[in-house]
Amino acid sequence: MQILASQIARELEKAKHYAVYEPELTRVWPVNGKTREAKVAAFARKNGWRLRFYKDGFCAIFDKAQSG
Repeated sequence: MQILASQIARELEKAKHYAVYEPELTRVWPVNGKTREAKVAAFARKNGWRLRFYKDGFCAIFDKAQSG
C-alpha cells in the first residue's frame, strides 16, 4: 500500500489527478463488494487526497483534497 501511495504522490506533484486501474487496485484491495470503495476512499483521506471517481472493476481517480 505504501508503494501505491508513493506512486500517487509523485504523480499528483505533476498532474491534477491520477487514475489507478483495476490490476493495481486488486493488488491492494481484492474485490469484495461494497466495502472496497470505502477502503479506497479512506486510503485517499489518510494521504491527504480525495477519491474523485470510483468505478468498480475499472479505476479509481485521486486528486488533491481541497483545503478550506
